[in-house]
Amino acid sequence: MKIDIKFIIGASATYAILSAAFSMIGIFFVPERTLLPNPLTNGSLTVEEVVVHIIWGLVACAVTLRLRYFLLGGLFAVLVDSDHLVNLLNIEALSRMGHSMVFGIISVAVIMLVFGRKDLLLGATAFAALLSHMSYDIFVGDTNFPLFTPFYNLAIPFHRADWIFFEIAAVLIMIVATMIVRRQLKRSKIINT
Repeated sequence: MKIDIKFIIGASATYAILSAAFSMIGIFFVPERTLLPNPLTNGSLTVEEVVVHIIWGLVACAVTLRLRYFLLGGLFAVLVDSDHLVNLLNIEALSRMGHSMVFGIISVAVIMLVFGRKDLLLGATAFAALLSHMSYDIFVGDTNFPLFTPFYNLAIPFHRADWIFFEIAAVLIMIVATMIVRRQLKRSKIINT
């Protein structure tokens, strides 16, 4: 089983940069922006949070039975929090912009464009990781997200029990993408024989 380390590092770095860059536009939303807490000084960045975000992403992507997407699922799930890098600047901005469906769609488009236009599993991993990330946040009681920012910037509240729906949605996205890819592979084998 070969792991393409360069691909995994490149895709993960791109995902982190996308999350951080997307969150930077939050400085322009004047009425909704607030002074963001520094994750290094307010205790929100812990080893437990990092590890469990990774585990949540790994679970969603395990259904692919491919190490590449399994690892990327875990890495992408924790790298969604790169949107907190704007917090280090000690400026006012809209919080948690990377926790947005719009970011999810943009990340799918950019990741697939840069790393493989036909790699449906890669795109699915990018979106499923976002859902897994939000699932864990909701599980631990972080239940408000600006889900449709930058079009609707107010945070939408979820019930703490809703974490399961986000994780199920992530798993289902990966199952559907895996089934489509397997069908495509079967068709191409039949055509080539």
